[in-house]
Amino acid sequence: MKKIIILAFLFSIEIVSAQDPIEPSEDPILELKDSTIEPSFPGGMYNFYAFFQKNFKEPEVPQLIGKLFLSFVVEKDGSLSDIRAIKDIGFGTGIEAERVMLLSPKWFPGQKDGKIVRVIYTVAIPIQTK
Repeated sequence: MKKIIILAFLFSIEIVSAQDPIEPSEDPILELKDSTIEPSFPGGMYNFYAFFQKNFKEPEVPQLIGKLFLSFVVEKDGSLSDIRAIKDIGFGTGIEAERVMLLSPKWFPGQKDGKIVRVIYTVAIPIQTK
C-alpha cells in the first residue's frame, strides 16, 4: 500500500513540474519605457490588484506592513516568465507572490512600433495584515 502512495506522489510531482518551464525566447526583452504600448492586465491594474488580493495568502504575522516588488517578463503571447520577487517584506511573502503570479491570466502583450514584443514589467504590491 505504501509503495502505491509513493509512486502516485512521485508521478504527480512530475506532471506539475512538466508544466512549469516556459520555452525561452531569443527575442530581446524591452524595458517598459522602450515599448510603444505597455503590457496590461485584462481589465487594467485595478483588476490586477483584485486578482492578486484574492489569491494571495497573507502570512500569519499581525500588523505586517510593507511593499513587495515583483519583476516578470510579459511574453509575446501574454504569458508571464522570469517571475521574481525583487524585494519582499519577509515571512514568505516573496515566494507566495511568485506563486500567485503563476496563476495569472495572460496579459495583453506590449508593442513597439506596431510589433508585439517581450517586455520586462515591475509592479509594487502593498501588504498589510490585520
